[in-house]
Parts: sequence; structure tokens; C-alpha cells
Amino acid sequence: MKTSFLYSLIFSSLILLSTYLSSGLIPMVVSIIMIAKRKLIFLVEILISIISYFILFYTHRLDLYIFTIRALVFINLYFILSGIVDKSTILDLFGEKGVPIVVALAYYPYFYQLSTEVAFYARARKIGFNIIKLSKPIIVELIRVAENLYIAYSVKLFGKYSGKKNYRPNKEDLFLVGIGVITLCLSLTLHFPWVI
Repeated sequence: MKTSFLYSLIFSSLILLSTYLSSGLIPMVVSIIMIAKRKLIFLVEILISIISYFILFYTHRLDLYIFTIRALVFINLYFILSGIVDKSTILDLFGEKGVPIVVALAYYPYFYQLSTEVAFYARARKIGFNIIKLSKPIIVELIRVAENLYIAYSVKLFGKYSGKKNYRPNKEDLFLVGIGVITLCLSLTLHFPWVI
């Protein structure tokens, strides 16, 4: 599923609005479900939310749980947008000023792919969990990418970007905005006083 950046921003705004106008539990659940195919992140976030809830419950600071929820929603929105946004629509919307947004959204999938490749080769070569051996190739590659980005940005020829501006939504855009509207409506109608 690839969506336009404009409608992804509308979706994100609806999710953030529902997070701030309610306890944030429904937007957190919706955002966690949307990243469920990334099983490790899904499991880590479920664990973080459960552990955080019980720690705050036993320390009688359950009113702070809303900050855990908001943090998870922010992180999940980044993961969701980095996976579903068609990067060319960012340039169509902002022109060359959208290049940093493209880089920011493309960086996580690249880092995730790099990490899975390093983990695969480590298992294939029967290298145990050695943080130094596993982190070296990732750090070297990230530094190389940062240097290439700096060089590309430094020698870039500035000019007017003439991309086509298409604001008409497709089915995926409408589906995504629909999820945002439903989340906002459910957040405003269903209340969880035990969270706040």
C-alpha cells in the first residue's frame, strides 16, 4: 500500500489529535496494529506498554501513563509513514525543500534492512551475540550513507523543481484517512478513565 504524503499527513494529524483529546489508548492500539507485520517492533512495544503500565500502577503514578502512550504513537507514526508514503509525492508537494523529509522517511527502512542483513550473516557464520562485531558494519554503513548525503547536498545544483502536483486521493489515501477519522471518533466516544 502506497499513499500520498498529503493524505498521510492528514491521517497523522487525526491520530495525533485523537491522542491529545482522549486517553490515547485507541490511537496507540490502532498504530500498533498497523505495524504488526514488523513482529519484533510489535512485541517490544506491547512489552513496553505493559511494563510501563504496571510500574506506574504500583508506584501510584498512573497519570503519567499517557506519556508512554503518546511516545509509542509518535514512534509508530514514523514507522507507518516510512513504510507507506510514496516518496515522490513529497517532492510533488514541497519541491526540493522536501528532500530532507524523503531522507528522514527512507532512513528507517534502510537501517532495518541493513540490520536484518547483518543479523542473517551473523547467524550464517555462527557468530554469537557480540555487540562489537554486529555493530561495526552497521556503523560503517551509516557513516558512509551520511557522507554521501552530505556530498550530494553540498554539490546539489539549486533550481526550480517542476514536478506534477496531483492532489486527488486514490483508494489507499481514502482508506488511510478513513482509519484516522474512525480512530478520532472512537477516541472521543469511548473513555478509559482508568488510564488517566
